[in-house]
Amino acid sequence: MARMGFLTRNSKLIASIAMLVAAGFMFAKYSSSDSPIPHRFDYICVSTGELFNLSNDEAAMIPARHPQTRVATLIPCIRNADGTVAVEEGFRALLEGELSRYNHVIDLETLRVKPR
Repeated sequence: MARMGFLTRNSKLIASIAMLVAAGFMFAKYSSSDSPIPHRFDYICVSTGELFNLSNDEAAMIPARHPQTRVATLIPCIRNADGTVAVEEGFRALLEGELSRYNHVIDLETLRVKPR
């Protein structure tokens, strides 16, 4: 009788370990291949409207420095499905403050690049 309890406990333990191992393999398989972390992002110069695709190293600080002028006028931007370029709401304070004297292209109401 004592022997039967021992086998039941061991088989439950083995089944639990097998399920954990299987879950670990599935998590590693799906998490590593389906969602890589990007190393480059789109930036816009708020003064000229030029677009840049910069690495994390190239844009270590926001605003980032323009590659030619070396003035910190680049902020992250998004390209919308309709072809427009915009800045996310989180950068509004930066545009209204530190970058206000440089900003010639971002509409502060919509946060989209002004039409030329």
